[in-house]
Amino acid sequence: MPRLRLLAHPAVRSAIAREIGRDVEYHERIGSTQTRARELVTEGASAGVVVADAQDTGQGTRGRGWVAPAGTSLLASWIYRPAPVAPALFAALGGLAVARALDGLGCEGALLKWPNDVELDGQKLAGVLAHGTSDGRGGSLVLGIGINVHQRREDLAPEIRSIATSLAIAGVSVDRLALLDRVTRELDRVADARTLAAARDAWTARSSILGRAVTVGIDGRTPFSGTATAIDDEGALLVHTASGVERVVAGDVRRA
Repeated sequence: MPRLRLLAHPAVRSAIAREIGRDVEYHERIGSTQTRARELVTEGASAGVVVADAQDTGQGTRGRGWVAPAGTSLLASWIYRPAPVAPALFAALGGLAVARALDGLGCEGALLKWPNDVELDGQKLAGVLAHGTSDGRGGSLVLGIGINVHQRREDLAPEIRSIATSLAIAGVSVDRLALLDRVTRELDRVADARTLAAARDAWTARSSILGRAVTVGIDGRTPFSGTATAIDDEGALLVHTASGVERVVAGDVRRA
């Protein structure tokens, strides 16, 4: 049995919860871990992580789906209440947490593409999606992460085979339960306001687009081109164009 599925047993789940310092809810199959985590926030949860072995209606950026067959991916959504300082920046730093976790498990060299992609060998390995709420208690943030772990090339949907990868395709063997533990620790590390500036610097050092020509698509606007130069204190991408600096809060950024 894959070790991640051991989370179906209450005793194992309880032990892992103590180890990572948050409640763990496990599903053999679910529509979306993020949707379930958002339900838990509505019910009053302040910390926790929802984990699934398979996901049927997972969410990507800009309305894209993230579907993962059983046994192939780490699929999890973490709850933070109150929300971390600079939630949008923290969402970008979720990719840094994934890259650092992979470093610790023997897979070095992952790079980050704003706003939410983790890349390996120039192809997408993981994605991060955030959903925040505001209230009188400091708000909340749900951070959903999907990491391709055991997929073979033929397991990937035909439309993404040329742009996506997995740890297995890269020749790296990683246990998903160990990856869950590492990612959780690294997320909590970058959520610490005391180390936020250092984390942003670390993100910059791993960026695959800063200093490069990019084309940016934003809903309702004509695409524009420029050079990606930095992310600011709130997680926005700064793009220098012929007419000045564009501050991109959300959009589709492609290397030119």
